[in-house]
Amino acid sequence: MFSFVARQAIFDANMNTVGYELLFRDSMTNRFPDVTPEYATAQIIVEQFLGAPLGRLKEYSAIFVNFPYELLVQGMAETLPKDRVIVEILETAKPTPLLLHTVKQLSAHGFRIALDDFELGDGWNDFLPYINIIKFDVRINTPEEISGYIKDKGALLKDTVFLAEKVETQEEYECFKNIGCTLFQGHFFSKPVIHSANKLIQNQAITLKLMKEVNTDSPNFNKIEALLKQDLALSFKIMRYAQNIVFNARGIKHIRSQSLKDIIFYLGTNELRRFVLVSCLTSVNKDETDDIYRQSLIRAKFCELASAHSISRHSADDAFIVGLFSQLDSIFEMPMADLITQIDISANVMLALREKKGTLYPYLRLIELYEQHQWEEVSALGHRLGFNRSMIAELIKAATKWTNDIPSDSL
Repeated sequence: MFSFVARQAIFDANMNTVGYELLFRDSMTNRFPDVTPEYATAQIIVEQFLGAPLGRLKEYSAIFVNFPYELLVQGMAETLPKDRVIVEILETAKPTPLLLHTVKQLSAHGFRIALDDFELGDGWNDFLPYINIIKFDVRINTPEEISGYIKDKGALLKDTVFLAEKVETQEEYECFKNIGCTLFQGHFFSKPVIHSANKLIQNQAITLKLMKEVNTDSPNFNKIEALLKQDLALSFKIMRYAQNIVFNARGIKHIRSQSLKDIIFYLGTNELRRFVLVSCLTSVNKDETDDIYRQSLIRAKFCELASAHSISRHSADDAFIVGLFSQLDSIFEMPMADLITQIDISANVMLALREKKGTLYPYLRLIELYEQHQWEEVSALGHRLGFNRSMIAELIKAATKWTNDIPSDSL
C-alpha cells in the first residue's frame, strides 16, 4: 500500500528552496480529495511522520503542515517534531481565546507558527507576538493592502517573516519582494509535486480493540501492550509518537526506551488517547495485510519465546522487538541503519537490527535459518542457545499459533 502527498516548494528571495508545504492527496491525482481538513491533516501526521521514516524528508529544512482549528486545540501539533515542522494555522480558524492559549503553548515549547490567509484587520493582533511567519495570499489581497498591513502592525511584526503565496509571475515576485516578503510560494516557482511511498497498514480488528481499551474509564496498560504487540504498524507508530512527545516536552532526541511497556507507562492515559485519536481513527481500513507483516509477527513471538527459554535469559521484550522490526527495511525499502535511529529502542535491539550482532541477534538468526530450511545451521545455532530441533519446532509452532489467533479480517 502507498501513501500520497503533494509537496509544494517554498523559496527565499534568491529563489533557493528553503522548505516545502505538505498537501494531502489520496492518489496520484494532483488535487485535494473530497475529505475534511481535519481528516487530511490527521493523515499527513500519520502517514508522513508516524508511519513513515523521516529519512524521506531529509531534503527539506522546513516542513509546513496545515492545521485546522479543532486539531490545533486538541494538541495534535505537539505530536510532530518541532525542529522540522512549521505549524500553519488554516484560514478557516477563528481567533478564539482557546486557540490563543494553544498558540502560546506551542510557541513556548519551541514550535514555529505560520498564519495563513487571515483577514487583514485587528482580529489576530493578540496572536502576532507568537507568529513566526505570515502567509499573504496575493490572489486575495493587493500589494497595497499587504504593504499597508505590514506598516500598520510594524511593532507587532518586527520579528515576523512574510511569505507571498500563489505568486504566478515574475512581476508579482518582484512586487512582493519590494514590499518586504522574503519567502515565496506559487506556480511561478513550482507547482505541487506528488510523491508516493510505502506505508504501514494497521490491523483493523486490533485497531478497534485498542480504541475501545484506551477510552475506558480505567485503561488496562497490560492489555494495551498486548494489543500493540500484535500489530507491527501500531508498534512502530507509537514509538515514533513517543519520541516526538519526549523531544517536544524535554528537548531530548533519540531517547531509548526498553520496551513497549515503558513507552505506554511514560505516555500515560491522556497521551495514549491522543495517539489513538490521531493514528487509529484515520487508519482503519480493509486492505489486505501483506505476508511480510505476518512473518514479522511470527518472528517477534518466536524471539520472545526463545529468549525466555534460553539458558542466557535475555530480555524477552527486547527480543520481541528485534523480530517485529526485522523486516522494516524491506517494507520501507530503506537501509535499516536509517530506520532504527528514528524509533525508541534499546542499545541491544539496535545492535541486533543494525549490526546483526549482540546477544539478541542469534534468536532472529535462528528463525531466519528455519525459514530458509537450513537444517544443519538451525541445529548448530540451536545447540549453542540450548535448544534441540524439536524444541525449536515447538517454539515456531507456538509463535505461529499466536499470530494466527490474532483477530483480523486479513491475516
